[in-house]
Amino acid sequence: MAEEKRGCQKPEKLKGKPEECSPEQIKECHGEDPEHPCVKKKD
Repeated sequence: MAEEKRGCQKPEKLKGKPEECSPEQIKECHGEDPEHPCVKKKD
C-alpha cells in the first residue's frame, strides 16, 4: 500500500500536510504520543 499524504496514519482526518497538524489534532489522532508519528524526521 502506498504512503498516502506523506505517510499520514489518519489521512481521513488530515486537513493539510502532516507537518501542519495542530497539537490538538495530533493528540486527537495519536493520543498522548509526544512525537507526531506522521512526520518523519529527516536526519
